[in-house]
Amino acid sequence: MTDLPLFPDDSLAARRQTIDADILWLLTGHPGGLQNLTLSDGEKRVLAAIRYCRGAANAVTIRDLQQFKGCEELDAREIKNAVRTLRINFRVPLGSSKKGSGGGYFIMLSDEDHTILRGQILDQVRAELEVLKAVDGPRAALELLGQLQLEVC
Repeated sequence: MTDLPLFPDDSLAARRQTIDADILWLLTGHPGGLQNLTLSDGEKRVLAAIRYCRGAANAVTIRDLQQFKGCEELDAREIKNAVRTLRINFRVPLGSSKKGSGGGYFIMLSDEDHTILRGQILDQVRAELEVLKAVDGPRAALELLGQLQLEVC
């Protein structure tokens, strides 16, 4: 399987400018994403807080996000749900890392940032599949993989 880079060969400055424009568009109430939706209040607050946390080196934890103005009353689950919605429904390039104290959420600017997110997600899938295999047996795990393959394609 060949992975295409998340970002084409454009410059970092151009990429940053495009991402900034897309985020500003959403934050000012304009519709976006594949379904042309608008952000909820919580999604706006989370996106505004993460907006300038660019690259994995500048990741912000949930605890830190809760210190941002407007995010104080959001609990961890609400923040995680907002991040998921921003990623899936609005295609905001939000990365995350669970690497010790340097972990958290960030705006992906590079292919390296994307690799960090992708590796983390694959680690989660493998861990959950290991649990399923232990509980239901290897055959059930293989059947699930086949079913997932059909759903993805």
